Amino acid sequence: MSIVEKSILKTEVIFSQDKQHRYLLRKEWDKGKKKAMVIMINPSSADELLIDHTTMYVVNNLSKIGFGSVDIVNIFSKINTKIITKGDVEELADETNDTQILKSATKVDNIIIAWGKVGENNKKVKERQEQVIKLLMEYKDKFCTIQDSKGREGFHPLAPQIRHSWKLKKLQLESEKTPEESHN
Repeated sequence: MSIVEKSILKTEVIFSQDKQHRYLLRKEWDKGKKKAMVIMINPSSADELLIDHTTMYVVNNLSKIGFGSVDIVNIFSKINTKIITKGDVEELADETNDTQILKSATKVDNIIIAWGKVGENNKKVKERQEQVIKLLMEYKDKFCTIQDSKGREGFHPLAPQIRHSWKLKKLQLESEKTPEESHN
């Protein structure tokens, strides 16, 4: 006997008028389950029909751990297939981007900081990451990070260690860590 299973993956995308910026990529597959927001660096080629590798890994892993939808947002809204850091921050992310990040934060159960390690050696990215964290401080209790099977954390969804299996860990901000924790 065969079993037929059907589902609908609803997609919503918010672009700038000129389609140079993507502010939101929302995927919903089960309205009754938890909602996540994943914050990364900049949008790539995914839209209402095209699914890039990052979006695929995000949806696959969130569905495995009990989520029913995701709002994918980025610290920089300018669409590019590579991490872009040339140009003014205002060219890479505008006010509409911050408004969308805040709007999504109010609606989700978890905010997953998934920009990886790129800000560690790039001043412009680090400053923007700090701006976004500051913007979202009233939602800091929702902050999580992706952890691998060895307990390491702070991954981007494309990192090989976590592509097929995510564990979310509550994110403790540097400002909240004890001196001993900061040195670990």
